[in-house]
Amino acid sequence: MYYIAEVDKEICSAKNCHLCTQYCPEANCINYSEADKSAYVSVDRCKACEICVYICSDIAKNDAIKMKWIEDMSEGFVIKKSGIVLR
Repeated sequence: MYYIAEVDKEICSAKNCHLCTQYCPEANCINYSEADKSAYVSVDRCKACEICVYICSDIAKNDAIKMKWIEDMSEGFVIKKSGIVLR
């Protein structure tokens, strides 16, 4: 298994800075949801480079993004033997 970035929606929506979406080197990996007023990570695109963690923690001082094992992610998909299935 591997690490994936996970956004804490409560912190992210309160801060609303969008920096992670601008600095992620992988196209369409971190996007912004108008409905949640928060960034979200497309797990199938995340390469675990941790640039978003650095931007969120050290530059924006928000601490809303953490790296987690894909098996420990709190929402958004189910892991099946044949691959990842989005909910």
